[in-house]
Amino acid sequence: MKIVSYNINDSQPGKIEKLLKLGADVLIVPEITCPEDAHLPETLDMKWCGIEYFHHQKKWKGLGIIWKKGQGYVPEWFNSKHDYAIPLIANNYLILGIWPTKPTDDRPKKPYPQIAQEIIQEYAPRFKEYKTLIIGDFNCYVHQYDRTKKYGDMLIVNKMLESYGLHSLYHQQTDEEFGKESISTYFHRFHESEPYFLDYAYTNFPVVSFCVFPWDKEMSDHTGLEVII
Repeated sequence: MKIVSYNINDSQPGKIEKLLKLGADVLIVPEITCPEDAHLPETLDMKWCGIEYFHHQKKWKGLGIIWKKGQGYVPEWFNSKHDYAIPLIANNYLILGIWPTKPTDDRPKKPYPQIAQEIIQEYAPRFKEYKTLIIGDFNCYVHQYDRTKKYGDMLIVNKMLESYGLHSLYHQQTDEEFGKESISTYFHRFHESEPYFLDYAYTNFPVVSFCVFPWDKEMSDHTGLEVII
């Protein structure tokens, strides 16, 4: 089963079609438009949580999980209060798509590491029940303290995930230290001079393969991740 995560930096025409050509069984897509505007083939299902916003014109933006119809389902314990995380059960695996981001409504704005930790705590009881893959744009990096140091940075998030038996596939594969990665998964405002490592895949089981896509500037300011299990 091939799983791809790709923050597509706004659902511009053609990006979703390009994603579908990757041939993934499951797609995790931060910044995707709502299902009605995504115009997916009838062979695919999609679960989405997001918001309506205005940028020159009315648009939709959220986190989506797309999978082949009949080959997965969103469990009843999905909790939509978390912005944004969606669990999918496929072939007895738990695939948790994640995009900790700040809501645009009147709720208090939380630091990204806090949002990530709350999502992990919500679904942690399920990690023992399933072979689990947590994948997406974590919006967290080393030395990111946002408005407060209370919730730390990606090192704290990683420590929390490791306490539940999950490990970063990239760091397992490369043996590189967090914050000292030899590649980047995000280039702020498309500037190569402002690289970050924000996109992660965590598992509690061995996988067949894992890779980070080369950066495609036409597609996004992020790179994609591919996991085959």
